[in-house]
Formats: sequence, C-alpha cells, structure tokens
Amino acid sequence: MDLAQPGTIDDLVTDARAEGYQATTRLITDWVSLGLLDRPRRQPRGRGLGSSKALYAPHQRKLFLTLLAKRAKASRVTSLAPIPVFIWLYWGDEFVPLRQARRALMTWLKANEVSNRKRARAQARLLLGQLDHPAAAPPARRELVDAMAEVAYTGRADPSRLEAVVREVFEPDGVRRELGHPAALLTVESVLRLIDARLAAVSALKAGKVTDGQFAETRQAHLMAAADYAASQRELAMQAPPHLTNFYEPLTLQSTFDSCCVDLLSIMGLQLNSRPPTSGTATDATV
Repeated sequence: MDLAQPGTIDDLVTDARAEGYQATTRLITDWVSLGLLDRPRRQPRGRGLGSSKALYAPHQRKLFLTLLAKRAKASRVTSLAPIPVFIWLYWGDEFVPLRQARRALMTWLKANEVSNRKRARAQARLLLGQLDHPAAAPPARRELVDAMAEVAYTGRADPSRLEAVVREVFEPDGVRRELGHPAALLTVESVLRLIDARLAAVSALKAGKVTDGQFAETRQAHLMAAADYAASQRELAMQAPPHLTNFYEPLTLQSTFDSCCVDLLSIMGLQLNSRPPTSGTATDATV
C-alpha cells in the first residue's frame, strides 16, 4: 500500500487489513461523521458522467491507521476524538482541516458531558485539592464540591454562589490569597475566570457561534501561550506551592495531548469573553 497517495474507502479497508486490523466501509463513514476522519474529496468524471469514488487524503490514510491502533486500548470510540483535535492544534490544517477538528471537538464535548453526579463530584474534588486551605471548614469544602459538581453536571453556573464557595475554601479567613509565581497566580479570580471561559466556549460552540477565524485565532494564541510557558516553566516551578506537586508541570507530548481539548476551550473562552458580542455565526459549524 502507498500511503503517500490519496485512497478510496476501499483502499482504507485494505490498508487496515494489511496492518492486521478489522475495518469496514461503515466504520469509516461513521468515523467521518464523528470527525475522527475528514470527509473524502469527490472526483467528478466530467459533465454527465458522474463521479469516481471519492478520495481520502494521504494524511487521512495514515491517521486512520493511527486511530485503529489506538482503538484497541480505548474504552469507547469517542475517546479517540482528541487525536484529530491535537493534530490540527499543533500541526495545522494540512494534516487535519478545521472542518474535521470542529466535528472531533464536538464529539469530545458530547462524550464528556457528565451523565452522572458521581463522576461530576470526582471532578469537583480535584479542584478542591488545589483550592483547599487548612483553615477551611468541612461544610465549606462540601459546599464547594456540591457547587462544582453542579457546574460539571449541568454545564451552568450560578456566579454568586460559585464565587462565595470558592472564597470560603480558598480564603476562609477573608485574607486575599495568591499561590504560585506572580506571572501565573492561582487566585479566586483566576479560578472563576477560567471556569467562566470554558463554559462560554462550550455554549458558543453548541450554538454555532464560533467562526473559523476565531478558531484560527485561538490556535495561534494557544501556541504562543504554550511556547511562553515552556520557556518559563522551570522558573515558575521554583515558586510552586509545596502541597501542589503538579502545579507547574513541564510540557510533554502526553500532557499536551491529554489537555488539548480543555486547553482549546480555555483559550477560546477567554478570547470570546474579551471581545464584544457579535451576531455572526460559525462557518461550517454544523457540517
């Protein structure tokens, strides 16, 4: 097989079998609908002659084999969605076009919508571990977990309640508290700002209000922020709180992959919240 050339859907099935994987044309079309693969390019034969079988780009043929290899360890097929998002975010449209990255991100969002409160509370306890103050009262800690679990479970937040419970846990004595390096502090405001940004991004994406230009701006802003963080990580880590060992972790291939979708949402939401509202709608948002 020549993966350097475009291939038909039948070629992709053949590619899979040559590598020892089971694949069908139905699986491929399903993966296109999820954004795991891009849609193939039609090949018109000429006026009145119909079309030849559509072709998948060479990078998509290689991506298909990667997805098949990762599927063996995946708990569900939707857990593969960060792969095309990561490739688009760090390698660009030549490897994964934005239309595909959009689909994949929406697949990831739907798969990660918390369907039970037990999982929501587990996520909330992770945040509690970062914010907890030794003097915080047990009822305040429980209230924070309840409030954050509600955010994770419903995708909505009561700003007043959220700010109050975060302050009761992070600043129980009423004294302003700041953790970490001055250039990247953990504060009540930074926590609330990030939560609000992620919720804003999810809301805008679901409403189809994120344009292609905004996606491109988000990627550029993320890459610049990641480069700045990598350059200053060692300095930041020197001022990490002792009880938060993973506060300023070095960037690795695995860590950037694991966080790519959340990072994309965070930067997107921060940018959306910093600009005036617009009546425009996204290009290709529902494709």
